[in-house]
Amino acid sequence: MTDPLWHELLERVRQDTPQLLEDFFGELTEHEGYTHGRVPKSDLNGTAEQVFDLFLRRLSAAEHVAEDSALPDALGRRRARQGLRVDHFTEAVRINFRVLWQALHRAAQPDLTSVLMDNGERVLDVVERYATEVQRSFLNETEEMARSRRTARERALTKLFSGYADENEITAIATVLGMRHTGEFELIAVPTKVVTDELGQRFSTLEVHSYGDEQMTYLFRHRRKLITLVDELPGLPGGYIAKIDGIGQVPRAAALAKHLGELHPGRSAVNVREGFAAIARTAVQSRISGFEHELLGDFATPAGEKRTERLSRLATTIAAYLEHGSVQEAADSLFVHRNTVFKRLQSFHDITGLDVTIPRDAAIALILTQDD
Repeated sequence: MTDPLWHELLERVRQDTPQLLEDFFGELTEHEGYTHGRVPKSDLNGTAEQVFDLFLRRLSAAEHVAEDSALPDALGRRRARQGLRVDHFTEAVRINFRVLWQALHRAAQPDLTSVLMDNGERVLDVVERYATEVQRSFLNETEEMARSRRTARERALTKLFSGYADENEITAIATVLGMRHTGEFELIAVPTKVVTDELGQRFSTLEVHSYGDEQMTYLFRHRRKLITLVDELPGLPGGYIAKIDGIGQVPRAAALAKHLGELHPGRSAVNVREGFAAIARTAVQSRISGFEHELLGDFATPAGEKRTERLSRLATTIAAYLEHGSVQEAADSLFVHRNTVFKRLQSFHDITGLDVTIPRDAAIALILTQDD
């Protein structure tokens, strides 16, 4: 562009730079995104002067200069790394335009207003080009940072659930996840096949971290006083550990919760107390396989359909008694007379030698005769 009057107008604006910057900061300091020191004042001062200098150089140039893109690219990336929200950042760009236009309008008075009007479209083009470049850079950096955070988070979770992280790694993992490595945590393990997109969105509102494979998905977070994951995710099948001491114990809790879920398929959030008998049974069965009669006598080897049916009734009665700890309550739950319960307890004793009113014998019966 060779119009000398246009260049004169731009030179007036350049001479007016102190007022232009004062106007810019006057608006910017009232804007929410820049009021808490997230962007250092020295950064704002230096950048603002560079941006307006870029505007004036582009307005005076006959053609676009490729290297002029370095500033908006660097600025967009820096503001993204400083944690500005995109709406706060774009508002600053709008302020750039308003202040520049006001400066051009002041400089055009009284004799160059027609020159400004003739070049109004060029001003819009320059500002729009700058806005596009700086916003694209900001969004690209934001996306890259999100990818990096996701990658770091996935690596941290993989390392944590491997069970082989040492103390220093545990602390680093907690930092990446934005958690304390100490304190109490809770965890629920659910079959991955039940985790729908809708349920996944629900997880994101609960401030939980999730890690999963083809079989199970684990959700964990810092333990809360008033509400648990089970309260917030009612009805989910799987296992639940209510109190985990430190994030380093999460992998062991996950393995236990998975085991609970597998032992009680379809049941909602089985805890350790509810699932203890089944856990004990799986641990004991392999040890005593072939020798069950040492503990249960003939009850361990039923013969004939009628006898099997009878033993099933006995097992149901034993389960009711062990659950309630009372003959009368067991009878009420089974809709039979209390004398019937007494007779069945005696029959069970005759067959197995176990008196379920004795804690040791009750434990054996609970572990070896009950199906959860």
